[in-house]
Amino acid sequence: MKKTISQFNRLAMLFLSIVVLVACGGGGGGGDDGSDTTSGTSTSDASWTYMVYMGADNNLSNSGLVDLNEMESVGSDANVKIALQAEFSLNYGSFLSSNHPNYNGETLRFLVTKDNDTSDVNIEAGTSIGNKDMADPDTLRDFIIWATRTYPADHYVLVIWDHGAGWKESRLSMTNSKGAVQDETSGSFMTLPQLAQAVTDAGVDLDIINFDACLMGMYEVLYEFNELTDYMVFSEETEPGDGDPYDTILSALVASPSMSASTLATTIVNKYYESYSSGSNRTEGITKSAVDMSYVNDLHTQVVALADGIIDEYDSISSVLSSAQSESQAYSYEENHDLYDFASYLATNLSSGDTKTAAAAITTTVTSMVIANQKYGSAVDDSYGIAIYVPTNNQISSAGDDLTRYGQLACNSSRASTWLDAVNKMIGTSADTQLVSGGFAFYVGWGDTDADVDLYVWEPCESNCSDTIYAPWMGQTTPNGYFSADSIDSGYSEEYYVANNYVEAGDYDILINYYGNGSTDYANVSLWYLDPNNNVTEWQQIGSTMHMDLSNAYPYDTLYLNNDLNNYSDWQYPYYTTRELTDDNTIRLLSADRNITITINRKKAKPIVADEKR
Repeated sequence: MKKTISQFNRLAMLFLSIVVLVACGGGGGGGDDGSDTTSGTSTSDASWTYMVYMGADNNLSNSGLVDLNEMESVGSDANVKIALQAEFSLNYGSFLSSNHPNYNGETLRFLVTKDNDTSDVNIEAGTSIGNKDMADPDTLRDFIIWATRTYPADHYVLVIWDHGAGWKESRLSMTNSKGAVQDETSGSFMTLPQLAQAVTDAGVDLDIINFDACLMGMYEVLYEFNELTDYMVFSEETEPGDGDPYDTILSALVASPSMSASTLATTIVNKYYESYSSGSNRTEGITKSAVDMSYVNDLHTQVVALADGIIDEYDSISSVLSSAQSESQAYSYEENHDLYDFASYLATNLSSGDTKTAAAAITTTVTSMVIANQKYGSAVDDSYGIAIYVPTNNQISSAGDDLTRYGQLACNSSRASTWLDAVNKMIGTSADTQLVSGGFAFYVGWGDTDADVDLYVWEPCESNCSDTIYAPWMGQTTPNGYFSADSIDSGYSEEYYVANNYVEAGDYDILINYYGNGSTDYANVSLWYLDPNNNVTEWQQIGSTMHMDLSNAYPYDTLYLNNDLNNYSDWQYPYYTTRELTDDNTIRLLSADRNITITINRKKAKPIVADEKR
């Protein structure tokens, strides 16, 4: 069951971690300094070495421990070696400090071995290489070389495990880094070109690169890794904190180590889908796809041809382009659109021309190169495996210098005409979106009980506002911030939301839902607030402690966000905060007295304890 802990000890640790976010933006050993790439005494090759590069020195730390536990449930054998490099954070959860007091946040390398203990992880099996910057591409390069030399195999998988943002700005970093892998202690975030350079410098033939990270399923990502791997697995949408189900994926590989790379890539996709679409899980908006990289050059040529068509024919097709943007599948980053769905709309609705021809060719190529594609939830019904950047003019941010950074990607530097040219044509010269200072955080704790309580944040929006309310059980990344793990998965009676350093202007509404009982039938919930950008540098409790239970549960799916909601025992709408477009980007913390109506999706199943996950 869920652990209960001292709330104020947790608040102190959480404060330290969020200050870092705001200030910074955002069995095998390889040598004490991590640079020894020649160690290892293996003389017989395995069939597969499954390399996992886990950057969990951030608010995904507990999720990393859950995934390590899953790996341990299978373990390495003669045919399959599970090589892991991981770094965890001591700022999120007391599990490491209480169960593994000798762990001090250093970077560890493992040969993951079988362990039937589902309640703990064998941190001590890892060999420390000091505290490395996991967001440094040299660190990733050294890990790949170490793992493949120490555990040589016929085939290699590289898993990039961490936060991800496609090519886009993560906003965890004040340096506006884009890509995947955050190291909070070092205050850094690896960019997409740096990730690709690390793989290039390692010089290893990879069968599969699997991004166990959010929003990486993009044309731009594929081209950055062109000719560096045979297959790529990723998600167009955000991923839940626990990401891939390593127990079922590795069990399938161990049971059939002779499987081909295409079969394993497909297995990863299918096992991921099964883990989140089953009746025991509650997450909406799940996508995962596997791509045959041999088609990337063809796809790139066709995307460039589409760009040329858009530029040459823009005056006559602009209305259809606008409709394609509004009608095609989009994701948590609303400027990311499913490539097939976008191109299919153009091919269907244009009567003739080069744009229509190029769009039709893209749909054919995407169909061929996506060898596995799974989606779960009506919000992602029109996902076909690969997204592309198609922003409207109000989705371009000068604060992140988006277009300049987009132009630095490999797909936009390969020839004179690129997709960036089409983006510039489509957005014209209209004013861009202004972001304001973020960095605030909300924390809810109920340390007196192990009930399932959920924190919801309703972010600003201009349309389809019912789609902009988020909670940890839906996934940990939002357009404007990051959640903790869902409390039922982390095992701690708390959840929190940390806003990005720069966020959209508007209202951020806070809702709390008592979803289910634990060993008791109540929870005393407190809400806390932090905003270093506005001199709120110590946690402040908002209002009084709220006693919540199911005795007078709210009976409807539509929420009426006014004081009447607070008359029920299972919902509270205590406050909202406003970020304004003013000279000083002031913040107002306001009592929740607005009359707003919203339809909310409930969890898909009753709560389950962390040890029974999936």
